[in-house]
Amino acid sequence: MKFSRPWFPIRERWFLWPLLWHLAAWLLLGHVYETVVFQDASRRLAMGQGVYEAFSSWLVTYGDGYYAYPPLYAYMLWVSGKLAYVIGGHWWLSQIAIKAWMLIADLLTVALLYRVSPSAAKNYWTLWFIPVVAIGLVQPDLWVGLSVLLAFLFAQRGRWLGTGFALAAGIGMKLTPIVVLPFLALHLIQTHRWRPLLRVAAGVASGLALVWLPYAIAFDDTGKFGEVLLFHITRPAAGLNVLAGLQQLADAGLTVALLVGHHVPTASVSEVTQRVAAVYPVLTLLVFFALAILAWVQRWSLRQVFCVPLLAFLLSNKVVFEQYALHALPLLLLTFPGAWPKLATPYIVYLIAAGTPWRFFPAEYGLPSTPDALLPISWHTVAGAWLMIGFTIVSAVAVLVFNYHLYTLVRGLFHTTASSDTSYLQQRHSSDPLNSLRTKPLRVLARPELERL
Repeated sequence: MKFSRPWFPIRERWFLWPLLWHLAAWLLLGHVYETVVFQDASRRLAMGQGVYEAFSSWLVTYGDGYYAYPPLYAYMLWVSGKLAYVIGGHWWLSQIAIKAWMLIADLLTVALLYRVSPSAAKNYWTLWFIPVVAIGLVQPDLWVGLSVLLAFLFAQRGRWLGTGFALAAGIGMKLTPIVVLPFLALHLIQTHRWRPLLRVAAGVASGLALVWLPYAIAFDDTGKFGEVLLFHITRPAAGLNVLAGLQQLADAGLTVALLVGHHVPTASVSEVTQRVAAVYPVLTLLVFFALAILAWVQRWSLRQVFCVPLLAFLLSNKVVFEQYALHALPLLLLTFPGAWPKLATPYIVYLIAAGTPWRFFPAEYGLPSTPDALLPISWHTVAGAWLMIGFTIVSAVAVLVFNYHLYTLVRGLFHTTASSDTSYLQQRHSSDPLNSLRTKPLRVLARPELERL
């Protein structure tokens, strides 16, 4: 069977010029701390040591890096560690061997988007911050976004076993795609599709078994993964989160008061923040409980089933770092191409103002870690402090604006009708190259239950 488009946009002009930027990110960038963490995990795995035992020692000493994810990314790090050992173990070669996995996910994402929608692929590939966040942070978040995108495309085509397996792959990298599962199950229950529901469950179960069994057989510290979960539940608020933004504004105000000679009750402010952060997981659960009620009252479309939980996670979770946006971004660019521009400006402002660019270069470069380090030493006590206060305020305002637009986007998604997916499927029915993923004739889409998507 001939495809209407090649698998890769190699002949497109919009692909060629950003390719250099993506390759440069792979070769030159690497978050200072995260690189150390994953190099340490890669070395441990190559030596036959588990990564969760190292996490336990990190909790006690805070001296080493820690690996705090399910084991699918650990397998990639193991391969990179073996490869780095073969090629001599030089720090630069070791780092690009690890970051190669992020470059692969980067290329696979644009290829998959291109097969479905060239415009979505172009929008993704030409975003300048994608290689910085997806590759420079050395985090597997884009693999999560790729898995979610693939699961959505499988679900559109009634490939439910593949849907469950793809979601399991994303969960095997990071736990975020779990939020999609209850809403997808509810969607299938409401449309009385019991067999697809069982297939999704079988796909998730078999996928998670393939993720965890090899690690459990090879290492004896699997049981310590519970400490990873406890750490994520109890950690303080950070990143693109409302509480973190408000805390930054409060810290900036207290620092200004301190600089002008006033007494500041830093202990009480810190205590309030810690108390709010401690109950934040409960607030997150309440948000998703409310969403489940709304999904039960009015059946959601597949786009709502996938997009709303992921965006609600970004809106309500107490830790939302820059790279978490990659969990939903490829899917958003495909299903709601006009959604990202509203989020882009505050996201980019935060990305720059939060000091991220200074953290994206390996420590071996010897570059300053903060912008105030660029000032003369005699200026540090006054000008340096005011400079950091300015960056803190700008990043905090960007966080709050980002969350406001995220809230309006989630609210707007409720206006999507359940029947809208039908027209979306019909528009792509005749020309979609991913129809090759089918094992059944195209008449499958005409079944009454799929028409109600």
